Amino acid sequence: MCHELELTKINRLKIANAFRAVSRVDMSIPCVVEGQMGQAFVDALAQPTIYHGVIGPFHYFAGPSDTPQAQAMIADFPAYNLLMPSSPGWADLARQQFGDGLKSNTRHSFSSDSLNAERLNQLLNDCSFEGEVMRIDTAVAHRLSSKKHLYFDLADFDSAEDFATRGLGFVAMVGEKPVGIAYSSLVCSQGI
Repeated sequence: MCHELELTKINRLKIANAFRAVSRVDMSIPCVVEGQMGQAFVDALAQPTIYHGVIGPFHYFAGPSDTPQAQAMIADFPAYNLLMPSSPGWADLARQQFGDGLKSNTRHSFSSDSLNAERLNQLLNDCSFEGEVMRIDTAVAHRLSSKKHLYFDLADFDSAEDFATRGLGFVAMVGEKPVGIAYSSLVCSQGI
């Protein structure tokens, strides 16, 4: 049985403690702990032992993986989602459950310290690209989120305005057509 855990102050401390030893590849866990984004699920509301953090297609598990509750949680794991670094045993449990259906991916992390539209446009001017790079503001976020054939997911933001306030993104355009996009999908006090 899996229950959604309300992100109260006390529950957020429990989540932080549960995920304390889980390695980080992004800021998803801090986003959930801060109550900025995502959801948390547990095996039992009164005394949880297993924690399941979810932001979009990204799933993190903390707690023992050798229990019937853990097996039930992993059995409900949705297709085409990502099992992220979790407590020991969870990857093995997923391999047992899904076999060859479980695929590994490499993730990369980049710093935004020197990211700016002028520099990107300068790089583009030095090549044969005939478009423009622009920052994603509220108006651009509205336009991009309405395009059917572009993956620009604002599901973890309250709105395009919320994205423009708390997020960061750039889009490469050729005329009115987006040809490349990079944007923050996670926001917490540690960064975006």
